[in-house]
Formats: sequence, structure tokens, C-alpha cells
Amino acid sequence: MTYVNGPNRRGGKRSPYLWERDMPKTSDTAIVCYSLSGHSKRIAQRLANDLGADLIALSDPRYGPNWVGYMRAVWHSLRQNCVLAPQTFTSLDEYHTLVICGPIWTSYPATPLRALMKGHIPLPARIALFLTCGNHNPVQKTLDLARDDLGRDFVATACLGNSQQDTAQEEPVVAKFLSDLTRGATHASSA
Repeated sequence: MTYVNGPNRRGGKRSPYLWERDMPKTSDTAIVCYSLSGHSKRIAQRLANDLGADLIALSDPRYGPNWVGYMRAVWHSLRQNCVLAPQTFTSLDEYHTLVICGPIWTSYPATPLRALMKGHIPLPARIALFLTCGNHNPVQKTLDLARDDLGRDFVATACLGNSQQDTAQEEPVVAKFLSDLTRGATHASSA
């Protein structure tokens, strides 16, 4: 896994947990992650380790780890305000496979994820989606909406409840996702 590293929000020390696309591509697979609370970041790091993938941050300065940022995130999610903030990358289609990882907000994929899927940034043909959530979200509805935003099917999907992270319940969810992702790659390369 390669951390694509950038300065933190305050412009201070560099952190391995805040990534920017300012380094060269080192893998055919990238994990693009948006995380506000850290649950999605942890899963994205695990997937990047398991896949040997580049890890790229999806950022949106409108949402911060304080109550104002959380309230703005809820408001934008409910209003389906899906505008992609400026990113450090302009294209992701040089990757063979892209895994989009992030949270569910108010029964929708987080607005930065939706904006990426609906947006004008070129994406590869093979895209997978891994969501994290509180255990009360209607997962299938969220996955269907994400598919509609992207305009095509994902090669693999998964959703892991925040309370399932770091428990025995995490392993089968991640293993099935990785199996579906690699099975899709095998079928694509043999076609």
C-alpha cells in the first residue's frame, strides 16, 4: 500500500492519514476514501494493504469533525447537495480498478462520494464500493442509489456497520468483498 500523503487541514505537519494525489501511481488499483469520523479511513487502509493499492483522499473542507461540520453534512445529504469540492486529482481513469470507500449519511452515500460518482472526473471501467454505516441504515437502498449515481453496476459492493469493525463480524464482509472484486478481475481479464 502506498499512502499518498499531504498536509493536514491546518497546513501543519504531514500525516499518513490525510492523503493527497501528489505522488506517482504505484498500483493498478486505487482506494479513494472519504472519512469524517475515521471508520471509513480504517477500512480503506485495510483494503489498500490487502490489495497493494494506492490510497487517495477524497476531501471536502465543508465538513469538519465538529458539530457544525456534521450538521452541514446532514443538511447537504438530506438535500442531496452533491457538488464535488476541488480535489488534488483531475482523473482516476489511469487505474484499472477503483474502490470507492466512505460512509452512509442519512441513508445516502456521503455527498462527497455521490459527487465523485456523478461528477466529471474520469473514472476507470472497474469500480467497487465499500460503505461504512451505523447499523440502522437501509443498505440496499443506498447501494441502489449509488449505482444510479454512477450509471452502471459496481464490480463488488459491501457495507460494514461501525459496531462490526474490529470484531469477528468484519472478516467475512471484507473477505467476500475482496473475493467478488478479484473474481470480477478474473472474468474481465479472461473475456
